[in-house]
Amino acid sequence: MRGVIPFPNRNDSDELAACGPLPSHATNAIVCTAIDSTAKGANVARRRFQRGSVFKNKARTVWLGMYSEYFLDPNGVERRRRRQIVLGPVRKSDGSEMTKREAQRLLQPYVDRVNASISAPAREHKSITLEAFSKVWDRDYLSLSKPSTRCTMRGHLKRLVTALGKKDMRQIDAGDLQRVIASMEAEGLEPKTIRNFWATVRLIWGAALAQKYVDSLLPKPKLPRLLKKRPRYFRLEDVGRVIASSQGELRMFLWLNAEAGPRAGEMCALRLEDVEPDRLTINQTVWHGRFHDSTKTPCGTGRIVALSARLGAMLKEQVERQREKGHDLLFSSDSGKPWDSGVLVRRKLRPLLLSLGIPQAGLHAFRHFNASLLSALRVPLKTIQERLGHAYAGSLTLDVYTHSEWEQNVEAAQLAGTAIEKAVDFVSLTAIQQEGPADRNQQALEAA
Repeated sequence: MRGVIPFPNRNDSDELAACGPLPSHATNAIVCTAIDSTAKGANVARRRFQRGSVFKNKARTVWLGMYSEYFLDPNGVERRRRRQIVLGPVRKSDGSEMTKREAQRLLQPYVDRVNASISAPAREHKSITLEAFSKVWDRDYLSLSKPSTRCTMRGHLKRLVTALGKKDMRQIDAGDLQRVIASMEAEGLEPKTIRNFWATVRLIWGAALAQKYVDSLLPKPKLPRLLKKRPRYFRLEDVGRVIASSQGELRMFLWLNAEAGPRAGEMCALRLEDVEPDRLTINQTVWHGRFHDSTKTPCGTGRIVALSARLGAMLKEQVERQREKGHDLLFSSDSGKPWDSGVLVRRKLRPLLLSLGIPQAGLHAFRHFNASLLSALRVPLKTIQERLGHAYAGSLTLDVYTHSEWEQNVEAAQLAGTAIEKAVDFVSLTAIQQEGPADRNQQALEAA
């Protein structure tokens, strides 16, 4: 029949539930599914208090109600649409006629629900897959990190996208992440590597939460126990043997590492103007040929490290040789590019340690040696912190109220340089004493 809105059947229970519960006094009222009177909806400038309206259908057999509701479209934009519902028949079961006031009372719960949401607008609901957001995070967030950090985190990101990239970020839960963690542990990865992966995930979800792609951060998963390992470091006699057994620029590089204690990337990034006869200034770092205009910690950038007389003389000669080549770096390849610390360790340091019977370690072991040596020589802790460029320790007394004079920096360089020089000279003298006359004659013949 034209003009009559059909009543819902039993299969419409889910849609009827969306209309809300019926009032207790409207047991006989019949409610139908809401009808969207505008297909696309309308933009919402602001929410308005409304009373709704009631009216009869064209056949005057059913009371209808009309009100506006607010919803979010797939793009997360709030819109408004008109909703039309059936309140009940005009003739009640007892034969009496339902008045307009009674019909208004049946509509009132729906209107109250909409008016109650005026002070609490619907939250923006944006959706994106992890694979799509990974590109956003890499472009807008990860690109601001240091090159070495970007390399590590891109590996974490690749693993995460491979496992969960096709899922919407709101659908990824703690169970999904825990399965990735368990697979990494099954592969035999180090606990520290797995914990670094979790740190990257937290940064990704923090950015997604800020951009409203997720509703909350992921809870911390069950992580493997991190066993604290003793860091590798060299003893004074080991350093003496290593430096005495090396030659040329490698000898100078290792001596600088042991006495001044800079990081490997900081040494490879040293320029000629950074070096003076009694000191060097550390302004930048390099990683895989890419320079970064700051060091690992802010307090380490621009720091000045005093040098011993012997090391200063060696570096002065190195500066002159580099200028003759037309290079602007203190240590560079034949093409003028900076040394790669990873290649240096793999091709030079490890074979040297193997031949000397010293346990394998990297360039950072010299940095640990430097701190231990200065501490054994009773150098003030503040001076050690400033020479190494370590971040603040969080101690008000040490970081704010303790100050180091330049004389203490110079004294630390002299003490460390003297200790290393004695160790190197002792190894060289011992080697000469152990050589027999025949060995020396053979060397003289080869030299001739």
